[in-house]
This record gives sequence, structure tokens and C-alpha cells, in this order.
Amino acid sequence: MREYHMKRRTLLAAMGASVMTPVQAKDMTDQAAETGWQNWSRSIAPQKADIVVPQDVATLKKLIGETAGGVRPVGSGHSWTGLVPCDGAIVKLDHFSAVRAVDTQAQTAWLGAGARLKDLSPVLAEHGLAFRNLGDIDVQSLAGAISTATHGTGRELPCLAAEISGLRMVTGAGEEVEISAAQNADMLPAAQVALGALGICTEIQMKLVARHKLHRRVWFDPYDKVLADSEKLWRDNRNFEFFYLPFSGQAMCITHNITEAEAAPRASDKGNDGVMQLKALRDWLGWFPYLRKKLLSAAIADAPEEDVVGESWQLLSSPRNVHFNEMEFHLPPDRALEALEAVRTHIERYRRDVFFPFECRMTAGDKAWLSPFNAGPRISIAVHTHAPDEYEFLFTEIEPIFRSYGGRPHWGKLNRFSGDDMRAIYPKFDDFAKLRAEFDPKGRLLNPYLRNLFGLA
Repeated sequence: MREYHMKRRTLLAAMGASVMTPVQAKDMTDQAAETGWQNWSRSIAPQKADIVVPQDVATLKKLIGETAGGVRPVGSGHSWTGLVPCDGAIVKLDHFSAVRAVDTQAQTAWLGAGARLKDLSPVLAEHGLAFRNLGDIDVQSLAGAISTATHGTGRELPCLAAEISGLRMVTGAGEEVEISAAQNADMLPAAQVALGALGICTEIQMKLVARHKLHRRVWFDPYDKVLADSEKLWRDNRNFEFFYLPFSGQAMCITHNITEAEAAPRASDKGNDGVMQLKALRDWLGWFPYLRKKLLSAAIADAPEEDVVGESWQLLSSPRNVHFNEMEFHLPPDRALEALEAVRTHIERYRRDVFFPFECRMTAGDKAWLSPFNAGPRISIAVHTHAPDEYEFLFTEIEPIFRSYGGRPHWGKLNRFSGDDMRAIYPKFDDFAKLRAEFDPKGRLLNPYLRNLFGLA
């Protein structure tokens, strides 16, 4: 969602402050210590499994071998799929978060799998290096981000997992394994996006690029114009994405391009205020789409264009303080915008409760067996709901649309894919399943979600 610079006075004046009740985001303070682990949006019920923080590889090996029940790794909890819940131990990799080794000449680094992306970026910058690309959220752990094929946007830019040149893990059999150009190189495409099903990663070697600045522009245009211009915008910009504001007919465009210009300060992030103003419009005008659109258009007309320069990692990602649930599918480029239009039409006809913007990005193809971007580029479309709101309709109404256009789900976001679904769209699925059984013969790393996904339920 980025930044919606809708001035509060514009919305309040237009709607009449006398009828407005203050709109507050749901209190999402961390309750994990009291109720057990939960994910960021609290869509997953508190887990009874023990939360364990191993000190080193030896402790991790012992944990996998001796825990009664399943063992699953967890990062920042910024996913919505059931990758973490299990009946044994939930493993946090807080002690595997160091920058292990940096090769500035080769532009690679061995990084602790539990390190957060937001913490790694400034350390890499001190070495004159940076991630090639980042998503619009950077609170994830490195292992969590690569295991789910987390991505940013850019026609020539792959997902984060495609930048892996090596990794070390403890398998479900309790064995230490390195997969890199020097050892087990043929397994790298399987390990790059593995959902934590082969083993628990401890270190990851990433291919990096030279530290760089980006020129960021943000502006609004009519939705139809953005669709018409999108191919050119993706072609002409290093990074391009857009957000459609439901019931507005308007889209917010964001571009980033490498620059040598002097840094220009970025205004304070007002994105969370903007999202809650969209909620206020939904709450008060949900049954009056014409008036809702009119007021949104007035607010957008008052929105200034953003034009700033800064460090790549400081501009590509933004904080998210309003909690939400999300479904994202990756679609063939020649069908994606048609799918987006189908989703937009459906929601604006039947789901007037939706107010979060839809996000549309593009990612280059890669060779990872379970990557949604395997064998070619994809355009990703994400639909969000406010965390306190009902979201079952994403499965029953929106997922079927995405599937009908050849969509593949984001592994960290809501979906109901099964083993049969996987086999139909991933040519190397059976090869991965065979390797998984070799790495984890007793199913120590399986949980209900993965058993269903691999057709083992």
C-alpha cells in the first residue's frame, strides 16, 4: 500500500466532521509470550507448540532428532499460510542472524538465515553492497523470504530466492548439508524455494550488487490509463508497480530508477493514515459507491506527487502498521491484466466492504523448482482485507478467478492449493517431492498444511 497522501481535512470536510467517529486500527500488540505463537495478522490461532530458540547447529540437530511431534521454523511471522503450525516445536533462528562472510569483489555474502532483511541492508551498505531488489516489506527473516519466493517488482528483476548461490541447512534427518556451486550444485534449484520442507536453513549465500541510490516517483492516474501504459512503464523503469484503489477509478503508480543524484529527504510516511481514511469511507459510504468514488477522487486530486532520491533499501520498503490479510497470485503476463479486471469487477459489484488497494507487480523468471516464477516472468496481483474483517471470500470468490487465468499462489499468502494442484502447474513437483522424502524420511518437518500441499494428507 505505500503512501496515500490524502489530506485528512479533505476527507473530513467532505464527509462532515459532525457525523464522523474516530477510526482506529485494531490493537495488534504482540501477545505471543502469553498466548503462544501467532502470525503478524493474527489470522492463525495461538499455537500450543513449544517455541524454541537453538543456540547453534548442534542444538538444532538435537532438537530435530528428539522433539516429540513435528518441527517447523518461523521467521517474522509475516505470512498467512499454515507453514508454521505444528504439534512439536516452533524454531526461531534468532541466534543465526549474523553476517558471516562478505566477499566485496565477488559481491556475495554468507548471511545468517534468521536475520531480518531490514537489519541486513544497512550492514551490507557498510561493505558497499546491497540486495538487487526488495519487496515493499522488509521485516521478514532472510530464510522466510527466500523459502516463500518473496519478491519485489521489476521486469528484469527476479525474486529474492533466485539470488541464492549457496545455503547450509540441517535436514529433517538431522544431517548438516551444504548446497552450493562447490557441493550438491544440482540440488540448488530445489533448495532455493523449499517452504522449509527440506531442512531448516542456518546460513544463506546471496548474490548482491553494488550499493546504489534510487530515484522514486509516486503519482496517481486514472486506472484505465495505467492499464494502457503498464507495458511501457514496466519496460522503461527498473521498478514499476501500481495500486488500484477500489471504487475510485484511480491507481497509484510507483517507479524506482538507479541514479547518481544527491539524496533528497523523503516525507514522513503517511501510508497508515491513508489506509484508515479509506476504511472510514468504506464504513460511512459503503452502500453509496457513487458518492464514495466522488469523495475518493476529490481526495486523490489533492495528493501531491512524491519525487525523492535515497538509498535503495530505504525507498523500496515501507512500514506496515495497519494489519491485514492477503492473497496474491502470480499470473502469465499476457493474461494478468485481464485477471485484474475480473477481480476488480467482482469486488466492486459484490464486495463493498473491501477498501484496501490491490497491488500489481512484475517479476522476472527463474529456475527454482517451486518458484511461482519458474520458467518465465509473472505479473503478481494481491488483494488485501483489514485484519479484523472476514476474508473467507478470498478463497471462495477471488482464488477461483486467479486459478482460471493460470495463477500460481504466493507461498506465504492465502491459498488452498493441494498436491494435485501443484503437480498440474509445477513440472518438477514430483522431483521435489522425491528429494523431500530423502531429506526428511520420517516427515519431521511436515505439518498439516505441507501434508496437504504434497498430497500426503
